[in-house]
Amino acid sequence: MNFNDCHLKPLTEQAAAEISEWEWNKPYDVYHFKGRPNGYLWDRKTWGIEQFYLDGKGTAVGLVSCQFDQNQLWVGWAFSPELCGKGKGHLFIETCIREIRKIKNYKGKLYLRVAASDARAIKAYQKAGFVYFKTIPDEIAYSNHTEDFWIMTKDDISPSSVAQI
Repeated sequence: MNFNDCHLKPLTEQAAAEISEWEWNKPYDVYHFKGRPNGYLWDRKTWGIEQFYLDGKGTAVGLVSCQFDQNQLWVGWAFSPELCGKGKGHLFIETCIREIRKIKNYKGKLYLRVAASDARAIKAYQKAGFVYFKTIPDEIAYSNHTEDFWIMTKDDISPSSVAQI
């Protein structure tokens, strides 16, 4: 997968339908979209404002959400199960960050939350420049399962990255 050929696009019905069928292998099956209600994914008012998909030549490579809380931009994503576990997660994240910064014209600090038990995601986030900030208890969406989550941050955009925007 060449992420240089991928771009964020507003979520569409076709992309949402594709994403809603995603299933991951254990122990990541707690993140399944398939068979779970997800009102946010299907909230068309958020498409192109908060929700986007990373398009890889007509296929949804990932789901990206970004929401402002006061002046903080929180990001979240789901990487296609077919591409997980191949050492490319940080490239997916870096591509999404670059695209989000362009779309939102945002150069500030980014925030995310990740299950503390999800070592694979944490490793990808760290490779993409995110650092641990603090731990909070939270629920894995639509699972009724509460566990510890890390809040991670990525500092303001660096001067060398500005040229890429």
